[in-house]
Amino acid sequence: MGALSFAKLAALAYGAVLAVGLTVVLVRSPHPITPGYDVTEGCSPDDLAHYCRGVRARVSSYDVFANHHPLFAIDGRGSHEPLEKWASSGGDAEPWIELLFPAPVDFSAVRLLQAGEFEPAEYNMRSYRLTCSAGDELVAELAVEGNEASAPMHALSCRAVDRLLIRYDIEPGTGRDVARLYEIEVRP
Repeated sequence: MGALSFAKLAALAYGAVLAVGLTVVLVRSPHPITPGYDVTEGCSPDDLAHYCRGVRARVSSYDVFANHHPLFAIDGRGSHEPLEKWASSGGDAEPWIELLFPAPVDFSAVRLLQAGEFEPAEYNMRSYRLTCSAGDELVAELAVEGNEASAPMHALSCRAVDRLLIRYDIEPGTGRDVARLYEIEVRP
């Protein structure tokens, strides 16, 4: 086999690998969800949103190529590197993240560690809506407008709920053109 034939074969193989990779990205779930983990004894008593409590996170999208996976938003880590966050994809005009609790929970507050905690403050999301639900029934809702805090704590009284949804309002052409969230903490 000549050098030219080997180069053609290598180029075809490379093209096939790229095609398979692109196919995997394009056919993935329209709303990616984190894997479920077994509840761990003695896990995080002050954070009901920690993955070791069996919580899963489902999102409208995430930045696959930067690996800003939603699992980072429920990993319970106190310090983060700039890559360790959930970030919506650039084309997502209405980003959201939803926590799915394995059993009904009661909570009174939600704390969000936004991008400004570890990156420039202009990445903090200013407008978003938190809702908690039990099945199809809306239990409580809170609209936040004009937030400037990097780690806002929001009072939200939710009883016997199985979901918490956060919907973000993006601001195209600014640092808030995608949602960036390092951690969600749900307090009893």
